[in-house]
Parts: sequence; C-alpha cells; structure tokens
Amino acid sequence: METCGRTRLSPIIELRPLDRSNWYACTQLEVTDDQRRVFPVPVVYWLAESAYCGFTPLAVYADEQLAGFAVYAVDPEDESYWIMAFMIDHKFQYRGLGRSGMEELIRHIEENHACDRIILGHRPENKRASDLYVSLGFIEVSRDEREVIRELVF
Repeated sequence: METCGRTRLSPIIELRPLDRSNWYACTQLEVTDDQRRVFPVPVVYWLAESAYCGFTPLAVYADEQLAGFAVYAVDPEDESYWIMAFMIDHKFQYRGLGRSGMEELIRHIEENHACDRIILGHRPENKRASDLYVSLGFIEVSRDEREVIRELVF
C-alpha cells in the first residue's frame, strides 16, 4: 500500500505472556456488538479458566499496542494443541491483524512445542473466522449445530 510516496509496512505482531503489567488491560478488550454472539465469552473468563485448567493466555501486540488476546492448550489425552480463543479488539479490526496475529500464534505454538497439528473450533455462523482459518490451511474435520472443528497439520 502506498502512503504519501512510501510503502506502508505491516504492523509488527508480538505475542506476550500475561503478567501484572498487562493482565487487566487484556480484560478490557472487546469484540464488536455483532461479534458477541460468536465470541460471547469475555477475556476475564479465559484468564480464570487458564489459571485453573493449565491453558496458556497470550496478549497480542501490534506495534507495541495491545490489540488482542489468545489462549491455547494441550489436550492431555492425545497431546494435540488447541487454540481455545483468539480475538482482536474492535478498535483494531479491519487492519489485517487477525491474519497476522493468527499466523504468529501458529508459529509460536509450532516452534515452542514441536507439535505436528493445531486444532480449533468456531461457531458455524462465524463466516469471517471460517474464511480466515481456511485461508491459513485449516481443514474441517467435524461439525455439529454448535461448532465447526478445524485442524492444521504440519
């Protein structure tokens, strides 16, 4: 993209662990009103579940600004990695951060855990998420009226 004769670079995406400096700011992240029916659980819920269920929450930063939130976990039964939650705050949407944030999350999980697949679920009516996940190589492995399960195999 050209801006005033210069090429605009994509924002630098960084995933950071939650700590005392950013946990509360993460609880203030929100999706749009329209997205609440497909992402109804607030970040504070994911923080509590992470603390008691062994999930890994991460803050998504774009050019040093908190822009989103992600949670992943390993299934103890088959050791597959699941992306439990991923969201970009409504103030940062429509900038490509969903794609670049998810790409960074996939890279993070693959590099830090030597896994051979990542699984995630989304609501069937969440077309934006579905399109993003398909474009990143996730394939549908099951579906019911409440959830579509997709898998990315390395």
